[in-house]
Parts: sequence; structure tokens; C-alpha cells
Amino acid sequence: MRRALSLAALPFVIALSPTASAEAGQKICTRHSTIVLEPGETAEVNGAGASGVELLISGPAGQWIFVDYNGLPAPGAGDVPVASNKTQTVVRRGHTPLIYAIYSKASRLIEGKQLTAFISGLYIDRRPLAQPRIKGNDADKAVWSRILLGQTSSCDLRWVPGQGLVN
Repeated sequence: MRRALSLAALPFVIALSPTASAEAGQKICTRHSTIVLEPGETAEVNGAGASGVELLISGPAGQWIFVDYNGLPAPGAGDVPVASNKTQTVVRRGHTPLIYAIYSKASRLIEGKQLTAFISGLYIDRRPLAQPRIKGNDADKAVWSRILLGQTSSCDLRWVPGQGLVN
């Protein structure tokens, strides 16, 4: 049986927020993770809810989606492990190679679930982005290597529920 995550099923509410412009190495913190932006990238809240936040990252190299969401299903048949270090494992989803799931190796649970996030070259409802940065190949490392799962200190901007991205 194939395990698939329906992105459209995630409980998000569209939230309008100001866009955050990035400088070299600027860090954006969400509830449980940090994204290190490249020069010229901007981040905007594309959706948010009780379970997490969806950010649209846009820059000269293209667009990608980051979702801070706990409780993704464990990697399934067809999923491809692409990287692992002391703190996290990155898996390319077999059913949709434009989606990468990132799993924490830490034993701590958040709200009773394993700390997880994902990045994507698709909107959460699986529509393609206008200029996707994530293409399902080795070049995607330039994106997933900038996700610091479980780290939320020393941020330039922070996502705050109901307020968007704030200093």
C-alpha cells in the first residue's frame, strides 16, 4: 500500500502578511524551524493554521514552498533518502518528487508528534509554482540544506501566529 500525504488536506487558513525581504544569510524562524535565505530571496506567509505555517520563498533562482508541520507520515515505499546528518534526515517523496520531507532525529516530540517539515516546488494544493526552484534533482540540495529543523534562535524575522513575519 502506498503512503501519500495529501497536501490539500492540511489545515491551513490563508493569512495576509507583509513580505519579508532578505539580505545575505537572513534567517526566518517559524514555530519549530529556521530557514536561511539566499541573497535576493523574499519570504511571505502563504497560509497558516493551528498546525503550522506555509511560506512562499521567491528569489532570482525561482520559488519554493516551506511548510513547518509536525506529524508527517514516516517515509514510505518509493521515498528516496537524499541526506542525513546528526540532526535531521531529508527524503524525496516517491509519489511526488517535487516534495521533500525533513525529519528530526531528536527524541523530543512536539505536541506528541515527531518534528517534521517539508519543502516543495508545488503549492500546497499541488498546483505548480510559476518558476519552481525545486525540480526533484540533486540541485535541490541548495534549498533543503538551508532548513534548520528544530532551531529557532538568532532569527532576523520570526513567524508569529496572527501577526505574520515580524522583527
